[in-house]
Amino acid sequence: MRPSEEWTLDGDTYEGLTWLSETPKPTEAEIKAAEPAALAAAVDAEAVKVAARESAVAKLSALGLNIDEVNAIVGSI
Repeated sequence: MRPSEEWTLDGDTYEGLTWLSETPKPTEAEIKAAEPAALAAAVDAEAVKVAARESAVAKLSALGLNIDEVNAIVGSI
C-alpha cells in the first residue's frame, strides 16, 4: 500500500500498527480496502517464481541433466 513508509506491527490487528513515517497513518478502512489487491499481488509474485523455477528445471533437463543434478542446482522439485 505504501512501500516506502516505515511502520511496525505488534500482532495482527490495526491496534498493533505503529506508524513511524512522517505521513499520516492509514485508516483501518484504507488498509482493509487495499488488502485484496495486496493479496492478489502476492499470489501473482508467487506464480512468477513458480513459473521461473519450472522454466529453469525444463532448460536444465533439456541440457541433459538428470533429476538428481537438477535438484542439486535448484533444490528439491
